[in-house]
Amino acid sequence: MGLIRGGLLSLVVILLFVSLLCMNTFLTISMSLDYETIKPEITSIVSDIMRNQSDVAQNLDDVLQVMQVYCQNNTEFVYSFQDYVFTFPCETINNGSEAVITYAISDLVEQNYYKKYDCKFWQCDMNPPYHLISEKAHNYWRGLFYWSLIISLILIALTFLLIENKHDLPILAGIVLIISSLPFLKINWLLGLLKSWPFFEIFQAFFTKAYVVFLIAFIAGIVLIGIGIVLKFLGLGRFLGKWFGQKESKKNESEDEEEEKPKSKKSKKNK
Repeated sequence: MGLIRGGLLSLVVILLFVSLLCMNTFLTISMSLDYETIKPEITSIVSDIMRNQSDVAQNLDDVLQVMQVYCQNNTEFVYSFQDYVFTFPCETINNGSEAVITYAISDLVEQNYYKKYDCKFWQCDMNPPYHLISEKAHNYWRGLFYWSLIISLILIALTFLLIENKHDLPILAGIVLIISSLPFLKINWLLGLLKSWPFFEIFQAFFTKAYVVFLIAFIAGIVLIGIGIVLKFLGLGRFLGKWFGQKESKKNESEDEEEEKPKSKKSKKNK
């Protein structure tokens, strides 16, 4: 029985490690895709594309004089390009072409981020894959984080039932949580191996909060270990262990009594 219980405990702990690793990953991506966090990263990428590879900047420069004439009697200028509509304040237009292009880049990032994508996350159009850096993506990864958190709590509950010394649970959970956080300490080094990849800058933006998540998980692990040490010192773990042990022994006694009843009935019949 002890061997089976030990094997199940090892399996549950391994699954807990995988679940916590996924939880940290999903939390990292979700936090990194928050608008205020992702905006500077994506603005830099979009700026390079618009200024060097796109016709948007050139078109805006060409119509700047028309914009300035229109703004003499108006407060804003609406400009359409392909599938995008830009509404420029005349104050921005009067500041010159650089101000107009900067405003267009910021507006383009915001439009793509908050756009309503009528598709399932992995079934959206991947050319271009704007939904990957949108509010939809932020909510998707946040939902996966909550699911992995629930699974982790269930696995911790199973560990509590299987572990012999109950006061060791917080220590074990804390150690597993700390180990699962370590890859996020060196995530920048790991990402550095992909620098030659064309989409490296976009992929890197998904992990800008990796160090923050490492700190959260590492500190939470230290706290759990501290709680385990306190419980061990106060002897509460022994109390829980005895309480669960008594419940199990009572359950075994009741099962034995039920097995003995049919035997006693049979012996009376034989007499």
